[in-house]
Amino acid sequence: MIETLTAAAIAKLVFDTVIQTGAGKLTEAGIEKSKQLWQKIRGKVKEEGVKETTLVELENTKSQEILEKQIVPFLQVAMLKDQQFDREIQNIAQQINQEIQEGSEDNIQVTATSYDQSKQNIVGKIDADSVSFS
Repeated sequence: MIETLTAAAIAKLVFDTVIQTGAGKLTEAGIEKSKQLWQKIRGKVKEEGVKETTLVELENTKSQEILEKQIVPFLQVAMLKDQQFDREIQNIAQQINQEIQEGSEDNIQVTATSYDQSKQNIVGKIDADSVSFS
């Protein structure tokens, strides 16, 4: 059974992948899904009373506080009032989450190398999606 995401979880997903452009774990199709999800949410919360200036401020400042205090409550109301909208954004968010999970597994790379027995300690470095040892 697919887990239902809260308004806050969906908003955070969109915030991370579109507004803060942390879409590094997504394919082009996943990025487009995230943008599509944001446009649907943006339009719906505007119908619920969020001002355009608030949405623009969120996009420009990338403020998580604006998201949590001024967007999520309206998104939650919209999801409760419009079950078709709720199902639609749930579906898109689940697809994006799935792609992120698959992307995380695919991004683990081990580059191999050599081991010097004279060294007693192995020093490693984690940098973004890769791990290197010196």
